[in-house]
Amino acid sequence: MEGAYTFRKGNSAMGRKNEASLINFKEIARELRISVMTLYRVLNNESSVRPATRLRVVEALNRYGYYAHKPSREIRIVFDFGDHAYLQHYGMCLMQRLSLRGFSCVACDHRRNAANFFDTAAESDVVVYCSVPDNETVRRAHGINPSAFQIAIYTNCDADIIISSDNILGGAMAARHLHSMGHSHIAVHLCEAHPTRFDRYNSFFAELHSLNPHCRIDNVPSRKNESIAEAFTRYFNSVSSLPTAVFFLAGEYSQNFSRAFLRNDPEGRFRDLSIMSYDRPEDVIPRQEGFVEFDRIEFLPQDILDWTEFYILNRPMMQHRTGVHTSIRPVLKIVGSVRRIR
Repeated sequence: MEGAYTFRKGNSAMGRKNEASLINFKEIARELRISVMTLYRVLNNESSVRPATRLRVVEALNRYGYYAHKPSREIRIVFDFGDHAYLQHYGMCLMQRLSLRGFSCVACDHRRNAANFFDTAAESDVVVYCSVPDNETVRRAHGINPSAFQIAIYTNCDADIIISSDNILGGAMAARHLHSMGHSHIAVHLCEAHPTRFDRYNSFFAELHSLNPHCRIDNVPSRKNESIAEAFTRYFNSVSSLPTAVFFLAGEYSQNFSRAFLRNDPEGRFRDLSIMSYDRPEDVIPRQEGFVEFDRIEFLPQDILDWTEFYILNRPMMQHRTGVHTSIRPVLKIVGSVRRIR
C-alpha cells in the first residue's frame, strides 16, 4: 500500500460494553492470524510489514472503527478541466478546499494538452474529472497509473467513482409535476453542451409516457454555439400549435429563454406558457442579472463536493476498486411557474 497514514478512532464495531470501550487489538490480530506487534507496526507506518499484510490490517481497522484519515506524505491530485463553465467553477472550489488541507493539486486539460495530462496522472494519487471525459481517456489514464483513483463528478464514465445528482429520479419528478398540473404537450430543450441531458431526458420521457401514453413531447435541440433564441425561433416556426409547457434540462437555458421570449412579448404569445427547469438559479455559471425563479428540480452542488472530498480522504477503504456511484437526491421546488390547465 503506497504512502503512510495516521489512524483515528471512530465508533467501535465490536467488543463494546459501553460507549467508552476501546477496540480490542488482540482480537483483530487473532482474526487476521498475525501478531499484535505486526498490527502495531502498521499503525506506526513501519516499512517492515509486507504490503499485502498492511492492506489486510488497514481494511480490518477500517471495519472496526479506526480509519486512515490523513496521509503522512503529500497526496497529489490532478484536476482535469474542460470548457464547461459549471464544472470548472465547482472543480476550482474543490481544488481550493483540498489545497487548504495540504493536498498537492494540479490543473490539466486532457483535450488541449493530452501529453501533459497523462504525464501528470502518471505521478498522481487521484484524478478528478471536471471535464466530461470519454471512456478511452479514463482507461488510458488507468493503464498509465493503475494505482490512482479516478473520480468523475456530474457525469457517467468508467471512472472508479462517479458522483452526480440522481438525474434519473430528477427527470421522473419533473414529469410527475407537469402531469399533475394537466400538461400533455411539452417541449424539452436538449442542448448539445449539457453532459447529462440524456439521463434526465430519457427518464422524463419514460415517466411521462407511463403516466399519459397519449402525451406529446417535442424535442428542441440546439448545438453548442447556437443561441436559445435561434433554437426556439426555429422550433416555434415549425409547429402548428404551441406546447403548454417547456422543460429545460439545465437552469442556464431557462434564464436565456426568459430574456429572449418572456420579457419581450408584446403580443402576449407566450403569456400562458409554463416553464420548468433543472438546477437552482444561483447555480447558473456564469451568474446572470435578473434571475427568474421557475418550478424546478434542484440539488446542492455542495453535496457533490463533500462526497468527492470524503472519497479522497478515505482512499484506504477502497483498495478493492469496486466501482462506486453516489447519487445526490434532488427535490422538487415549486414557485408557481407551472400553471394548472385542468
